[in-house]
Amino acid sequence: MAKTKTRSHSRAMVRASSPKPIVIRTTVVKKPKKTHHRRGGGMNLGGFLSQRRTQMGIAGAALGLIDKSGMAANLPKLPWLGEHGTIAVAAYFLSDGGRNQIADNICTGAIFLAGYELAKEGHIDGDAFGF
Repeated sequence: MAKTKTRSHSRAMVRASSPKPIVIRTTVVKKPKKTHHRRGGGMNLGGFLSQRRTQMGIAGAALGLIDKSGMAANLPKLPWLGEHGTIAVAAYFLSDGGRNQIADNICTGAIFLAGYELAKEGHIDGDAFGF
């Protein structure tokens, strides 16, 4: 039998596409956001009496009460730390790594006073093994 020729009769269907509508978009002009500028501090005591400074003031008062009551005199003075340095070390251990803020602030204040004493007098009074 002889082979017959086959033709493919596929026609590409070309659809007539309708033109897309032309859309002209304009950018929306937004007004800039209003910012209310804060004025300078002036006589406002809010910045001066912040929470941190108030806590430090309370800690300073507590440190003064410790000194006044003689409780610090009963503590053994650590060598090269003196009275305030010993209070700072004790308050640090009581602060539990900063979780107790009052004790942490007392520690900071005591370190401050120990540094003040060192700068003012040139030495820190402590039991330095007899010298």
